[in-house]
Amino acid sequence: MTLAEFLYPLRAKAKGEQVLAALYFLKHQMDFPQATPSRIRTDLMDAQVPRAKTANYSAVLARLVPRVHRVGSGRWEITETGEKYVRTVLGLTLDREADLAPQDVGVLAKLAAALSDDAERDYVEEAIKCLEVGARRASVVFLWAGAVHNLREKVWSQNQPPSIEAALKSHNPKARPFKKKGDFANVSDSDLLQIGQDFEIIDKNDKTMLSQALDLRNSCGHPVKYKPGEKKVSSFIEDVLQIVFEVEP
Repeated sequence: MTLAEFLYPLRAKAKGEQVLAALYFLKHQMDFPQATPSRIRTDLMDAQVPRAKTANYSAVLARLVPRVHRVGSGRWEITETGEKYVRTVLGLTLDREADLAPQDVGVLAKLAAALSDDAERDYVEEAIKCLEVGARRASVVFLWAGAVHNLREKVWSQNQPPSIEAALKSHNPKARPFKKKGDFANVSDSDLLQIGQDFEIIDKNDKTMLSQALDLRNSCGHPVKYKPGEKKVSSFIEDVLQIVFEVEP
């Protein structure tokens, strides 16, 4: 899991929360328990966090006390209070081991090992990494990306482009025409689900359940306050595995 992925749910948050999350990530994922303001600036810029370059990180860190602690020579570290706060903001539980959803991680790991498509396997492996740190929203986003890739491949490999375009335009007359596989990637996820039903890759009930899964993905993929619970994410994983990847959890 990268810092960019970890920070994505916080893109619209205050700079202090982004800095705290960065310190948390550096400590637990990169084994850097301390960081300087310049290091934090560089890491947030690399993670494409908005306005990362212009922030006054020394001032931000000073305002974060007691969630951070200065350890000398301009180096700062996150405190236990800060870690608890980050877990709350990102929807992590205080008991990280209980938040890992080991049954879901195990099922996803088996799926990843069985996938021959590199892109699908990468998406599923990223979803696993997110679950392992309790980042449920990011896990939903990555697993959905793998599912969409799988559905696009099935639709494209089993049908001719003119037939696919005709099915698309029957539901969305304003959809852009396409002649090659790369153009098909621009079809929206909701239109893709409808096309999948048209070509009997999924049935009506499958489409309804995946539409609900898409709603969850959209809620998780935007900088909003919504934080799905463990059971909600586990149900999402179960539906996607059964319908798209044809795997029994």
